[in-house]
Amino acid sequence: MRMLLRRRPRLTPEQVLSSRPVRNRDLRTEELDDGGIRIIAYRRENWWVRLLAIVFPIPRERRIELDSIGKQVWELCDGEHTLREMVEVFRRRHKLTQMEAEWSLRNYLKDLGKRRLVGFAIEESKENEGEQAHGKRA
Repeated sequence: MRMLLRRRPRLTPEQVLSSRPVRNRDLRTEELDDGGIRIIAYRRENWWVRLLAIVFPIPRERRIELDSIGKQVWELCDGEHTLREMVEVFRRRHKLTQMEAEWSLRNYLKDLGKRRLVGFAIEESKENEGEQAHGKRA
C-alpha cells in the first residue's frame, strides 16, 4: 500500500531569492531596552492541547527574544522585501560579502520559519502554473 504524503515542491534558487518573508500576524511584539525585540506567540487552543495542558504544565505563551540584528531581519519581513533585497541590505549595512549575507539570512529565516514566526510568499513561475492547472506537480 502506497502512502500518499503531500510533498513540498522543490524550489529553485531563484524562487528562494524571490520569496517574500512575511511575519506571522498572530504574534505580538514588544521593544526591548537593548535595541532588540520580544516576540510573544500564544499556544494553539485545540482540544488535544487543552487535554495535554491538564496533565502537563504547558505555558499559554512562548516568548522569543531577538537581538538588534534579529530585529532588523524581523522588520524586513514585511512581505514587501524579497530575500534578495534583504541580502543586499545586510551586505551593505554590515559590510559582508554576498555569500556571507545570503547564507546568514537564509539560515536565520529558516529557523524563524520552523518556529512559525515567519512564512514565505513565493510567486509561481509561468511554467509551474500550467503544470498545476493540468494536475501535474514539478
